[in-house]
Amino acid sequence: MPAHPDDFWRISDIAVRLPGTLVCVHDDLVRLRANYPILARSSAYLINNSLGAMHRDTRTRLTEYADLWDGDGVGAWDTWFPEMGRVADLVGEVIGAPGGTTILRQSVADALAAVVSCVEFTPARNRVVTTAADWPGTHYLWTEYCRRHGGELVVVPYEADGHSIDASKVAAAIDHRTNVVSVSLVQFRTSALLDLTEIQQAALVHDTLVIVDAYQAAGTLPIDVHSRGIDVCVGGSVKFLCGGPGNGWLYVRPDLLDSLRPSAVGWISHERPFDFEWAEIAYAPRIARFAGGTPNVPAAYAAAPGYQGVLDVGIDRIRRRSQYLTQLLVDGALARGIGVRSPLESSRRGGHVTLDVADAQRVHEMLIERGFIVDFRPGGGIRVGPHFFSTADECVATLDEMVRIRDHH
Repeated sequence: MPAHPDDFWRISDIAVRLPGTLVCVHDDLVRLRANYPILARSSAYLINNSLGAMHRDTRTRLTEYADLWDGDGVGAWDTWFPEMGRVADLVGEVIGAPGGTTILRQSVADALAAVVSCVEFTPARNRVVTTAADWPGTHYLWTEYCRRHGGELVVVPYEADGHSIDASKVAAAIDHRTNVVSVSLVQFRTSALLDLTEIQQAALVHDTLVIVDAYQAAGTLPIDVHSRGIDVCVGGSVKFLCGGPGNGWLYVRPDLLDSLRPSAVGWISHERPFDFEWAEIAYAPRIARFAGGTPNVPAAYAAAPGYQGVLDVGIDRIRRRSQYLTQLLVDGALARGIGVRSPLESSRRGGHVTLDVADAQRVHEMLIERGFIVDFRPGGGIRVGPHFFSTADECVATLDEMVRIRDHH
């Protein structure tokens, strides 16, 4: 069993330490800044963990969508449906999924609801294991589903530090009564990376479905869902994928597809949607059974350039760049007397860093006013999320501005 999360993901810790310095990696990626116009209009756009910078080709692609609608009318569907599949395969490639195993939905909540609708509790197997670090919307969904269907929700709490989850305790909570495990790969508040190794091993012993929320990881961390045998993976496009809102996505392990029967379905979930049969559903083959209703076509057109931009750079290069920039933020914050609520080791973090400064919400507001675009989360602090196109200078300037605000206001 790997002793380290990066062993699990098969990545080395790339940021090279020298006495008193951190060697910069992949600075050549800065040349791609021109593809993301907002970078030229802010002092530092470091909020890619919340809303990734828009690719310049997104505007062109939305015009292409509109031109098809305007020019072809209903005939545009002959182009739109194949394009939805192509874009779904693009995000699949980002997360290491084989073609045809990923589908686009409106949001993570929408995708997750379809998966949850497959779950059938019995008195002997009615437990769902999750953690206190997971996304609130996911907690709402599981809470209501368990309440209405006789389930028991087991929430693994934070450790004593108040912001980390012990993966071994998640694994220990899985037993013969556990039907589903639902966890986040990267915590949205602290950017802590959860090692799935023990969790997957325990789930395998007890024949338990594992659902991984990779929203905060996709686009900045290699996920490799196929090679790692992940059962179900959900995520969205708003963050490091730079794909904008309206594009949740869902991957299901190919050998599980035929055994999962969602009740939250739509007309495109049918194997012959254009027959419009008035009868019990005949499930579409494979991942298409999770398609739901009419797809969000403009969102897919908007997202494709962001996905392609990530693929063009390469997820391993992005991870190495991210480790360098986030370590620069961690070390710089500590040197300036700013608290850090993220793991201090780059190999145990996702793509952002959460900083703890007095009156964090007010400091955040003043940073925004001055063009330093970051975000704030209650119970966490100020989140700073550089991407592959971000610079070390932007990270340092943001820390310096935080100090000026802290010391003078």
